[in-house]
Amino acid sequence: MSHIHLPDGVLPVWLWVPGFIAAMLVAAVLFRFTKKEALSRRFPLLGMMAAAMVLGASVEVVPIAYHVNLTVISGILLGPSLIFLATFVVNVILALFGHGGITVIGLNTLILSIEGVFGYFLFHLFWQVSKRLILTTFIATFLALVFSTFAMIGVVSLGTSHYEELIHHEGEGIFEFHLLKDKGPHHEEETKKTEIHLGRFIAIVLPLGFIGWILEGVITALITRYIHRLRPDLLHLEKESQ
Repeated sequence: MSHIHLPDGVLPVWLWVPGFIAAMLVAAVLFRFTKKEALSRRFPLLGMMAAAMVLGASVEVVPIAYHVNLTVISGILLGPSLIFLATFVVNVILALFGHGGITVIGLNTLILSIEGVFGYFLFHLFWQVSKRLILTTFIATFLALVFSTFAMIGVVSLGTSHYEELIHHEGEGIFEFHLLKDKGPHHEEETKKTEIHLGRFIAIVLPLGFIGWILEGVITALITRYIHRLRPDLLHLEKESQ
């Protein structure tokens, strides 16, 4: 639900270009502090989790039009640095499948990475408090999804003024900047329409998202329990318990 599904040309250039730049800067900072040994050792796991996220994003939960991201469980297993690389690869693949445009790869990478990183830290924080694996995973997943969904809504809201311009402009490329026009009597009316459309979007996303957050929280908790029984070392909980 926190994935931006907008095609190319919908978001303004001043929004998606900084998204790419910010994604590259964050990646550079994270990988600078990532040990090469850790990267090579966990690279197979990274590929497996990236494939799982692509699969989850390709299956729609009917009738709420929700797809399971599996970003939180990936963040828990991979850690803050590698989840960023995983989400970037996932978003490139999804964009090639038409699951969102090429221009929103940077923003989608940031949003999904926030989801994975928050899930990772919340999971370990709540584990130290409760020591209940299923409850800890569910709460961490739910809260991470809530935060990333509002981040997605924030990005969409930043481009609302651009959407009305697209309705009145035809044949313009995705790399063109739109000059501000004189604010006539129709400007205020268009602004109100945009706010109404945004309000409707939020009114649809949040209730359906709430159901999806619960669903993904349960799925992630069950997956985590299975991994804890099979390969508890992947969760890195033993050191925290000592």
